Amino acid sequence: MDFSKGSFTVFDYVIFMSMLVLSTSIGVYYHFTDRKKSHKEYFLTNRNMPVATVSFSLMASFMSATSFLGVPAENYLYGTQYVMLNLGYALGTPVAAFIFLPVFYKMQGASAFEMLYMAIILYAPALALNVVTGLSKWSSVYLIGFVCTFYSTLGGMRAVLWTDLFQALIMLSAACVVCVKGTLDVGGLSEVWRIAEKGQRIQFLDFDPDPTVRHTFWTLVVGGFFTYFAVHVNQVQIQRLLTVKSLKESQIATFSCFFLQTILSILLCFSGIVIYANLSACDPILRSDETNIHKADQILPYFVMTSLTMFPGLPGLFVAGVFSASLSSVSSAINSLTAVTVEDFLHPLYFHKFSEKWITIFTKITALSYGIICIFLTFIVDQGGGILTFVLMLFNVTGGPTLGLFAWVCCSEGPRPKE
Repeated sequence: MDFSKGSFTVFDYVIFMSMLVLSTSIGVYYHFTDRKKSHKEYFLTNRNMPVATVSFSLMASFMSATSFLGVPAENYLYGTQYVMLNLGYALGTPVAAFIFLPVFYKMQGASAFEMLYMAIILYAPALALNVVTGLSKWSSVYLIGFVCTFYSTLGGMRAVLWTDLFQALIMLSAACVVCVKGTLDVGGLSEVWRIAEKGQRIQFLDFDPDPTVRHTFWTLVVGGFFTYFAVHVNQVQIQRLLTVKSLKESQIATFSCFFLQTILSILLCFSGIVIYANLSACDPILRSDETNIHKADQILPYFVMTSLTMFPGLPGLFVAGVFSASLSSVSSAINSLTAVTVEDFLHPLYFHKFSEKWITIFTKITALSYGIICIFLTFIVDQGGGILTFVLMLFNVTGGPTLGLFAWVCCSEGPRPKE
């Protein structure tokens, strides 16, 4: 069967399009209800957002479409060792909440790698929709790029946060459906475990000190510990954490985010093992000429179309989940890049001469421009390898220097007076 042609039903399209329409509607709603807001409210929502909403939003932006597709593929190919990354995140959460966050409550940081990262997470759902429906990758890129640019430009951070909440729930639902259905198909949890163990996919505590080994306890836990900091000193996360009333609420949101993202991460890791248990006897990656699966990142969409099509609407829920993950991350990055551009560069130099009305208008034009640039950058991403590997490489290259810079700021005593 050629899965590039897909077999979406009317119910699937209804569910998928409903997600896009609702996401867009939220942006339109806040555009008209908050028309008098200043450009600072556009970025920080007047700092009155509920902690729960911010927590789900943090999770949705952290677990992007690259994770939604890449983590199952990673576990399918290399086993469960990857789940140990969450232990590194667990160790890093208190440090991020109690050391870095108080500093950011007094200052705002920027991130140098947002543009290319946006392109990667915009590209990821195109892989899913291409396999599931036959829609070309670039049609998918244009669709999701338009939707997230539209609602984030119109509604600002408030629209982004509320849309994230809705999209996070879809992501969790889609991951649960894949895990439950796949487990039932293979005969239960014990059978999933048996097949995965037989295929040497069950491994957690590999203490090999060799840094060239793909995944070990040290690279995942220690690396995850520092990666978590790198993620939490970028504008996307910090800007969300500044939309609540107090530092205490911001810290609560940080811990809540860790709890939510760990649940989703474990579900995605387990889904990779479930898919392996179902497909290992006839690996679709090795039969790419028949299955049209040319990248490991397409294994989850492939499984959805071989396992869930008997239940109309479930493939649509899955695609909605992947697109939700991407919409959340891209819209957040658009808003954050706009905040950095306007607040740190344009406002101090030029905008102090203009009225608030014109500053807000130009802010929205800037957001629109970043969305368009992001779409064009996906052509670069298309030349790369696996999306999860690409993202981790990007975090490692840029996250280390960024973390070092902010760690130095946090630990410095400030400027000394001249003698």
